[in-house]
Amino acid sequence: MNADKWQTIDVKNIDKSARSLHACSLDPSIRCLAELRASQINGCLSCTHFRREQAEALGISPSKLMALTAWAESDEFDEREKAALAWCESFTHFRPANPTTRKLALNAFSPRELADLTMAIEMTSALSRASRRAAV
Repeated sequence: MNADKWQTIDVKNIDKSARSLHACSLDPSIRCLAELRASQINGCLSCTHFRREQAEALGISPSKLMALTAWAESDEFDEREKAALAWCESFTHFRPANPTTRKLALNAFSPRELADLTMAIEMTSALSRASRRAAV
C-alpha cells in the first residue's frame, strides 16, 4: 500500500459513520452528552461547539451543559447519564473501565445500548482527533 494514503485521513468518512449512530438504540440525549464530553476531552473546539448545538437542539438544559465538565459532582445528571459519562471518560482517556464503571454501565444499559454508546464515543473521539490534526 502506498505510504501517502496513510498520511491522509478522510474526515468526511468518519463523520458519515458517526452520523449513522444518530439512529442507534440509545436515547439521543445520552448519546449527545457522551459525544459532547468526548469532544471536550479531546480538545476539539469545533467539535465541542457542534455537539453543544446538537445538545441544545435536543432540549438539554443550559445548566446541564454548563455542569458537564464536573458531571460526577453534579446533581444535574441522572444515573443513566452518569453511567454513560463514566463510560465515556474511560474510553476517551484510553483507560479500561474499572469494575465500578463497568457495573454501572452494564446495569444502566442493554447490551445493544452499551455497544452503541461505545461506538458513539469512539467515533466522536476519532472525528475530534482527525479534525484537530487536519487543522494543523
